[in-house]
Amino acid sequence: MFLLQSSTSFNWHNLLFGEEDWSFLPEVLLRSVIMFTVTVIALRLIGKRGIMQGVFEIVTIITLGSAAGDPMFYKKVGVLPAIFVFIAIVGMYRIINFFTSRVKFLERVIEGKNVRLLKDNRFAVENFKRVELGQDEIFSDLRMKGITHLGQVEAVYIEASGQLSIFFWPDEKVIYGLPLRPEIYEMKTKEIRLKAIYSCAYCANTKNIGPCKKHVCEICSKEEWVEALNANTG
Repeated sequence: MFLLQSSTSFNWHNLLFGEEDWSFLPEVLLRSVIMFTVTVIALRLIGKRGIMQGVFEIVTIITLGSAAGDPMFYKKVGVLPAIFVFIAIVGMYRIINFFTSRVKFLERVIEGKNVRLLKDNRFAVENFKRVELGQDEIFSDLRMKGITHLGQVEAVYIEASGQLSIFFWPDEKVIYGLPLRPEIYEMKTKEIRLKAIYSCAYCANTKNIGPCKKHVCEICSKEEWVEALNANTG
């Protein structure tokens, strides 16, 4: 009986139109055209740097999206107040950019700064917590750049935008390094049965070790190792 009452009281009009009716649909189209045009103009005023999505840029884009969305389909939200919101946001963005381009400290506070993740053929594990980035994420990003092992890479930086900047060694300078291909990396072990060049599975510290039951990495104190790759075996 309860299910029958629920089904008969279901209001399709409220589902499809909410509190409005058919007559509001043309107004929705007009509102959408206006706010879309205003959004495009605002993004053009912000400039290409705003599309690069640093922290400050992301906040700006989200705020613009919120200001643009409501007037499109909420009848009680006027278009003109939303346009004033756009003017205020774009104005603040340009003012803050003016000062951050001249005051480096302010730029670092708002945008953050780049952090080096790879140096001396190993990960700078002391910086991992600063960027809150997991090893798997770094491996994935490097593999998508066609990197098979870390001996190919001179340096890796994570930029304020969250993107990785990668600097490669020339072919003649490629050295042994930690393999990034999952099927090879998963062969990590604590027991070193044959003397060879191994990389620490955590920090990528690479050295000639073995044979031994256990070898503690002097950089990160971890005990798992993977046989390193070079230009020929990668």
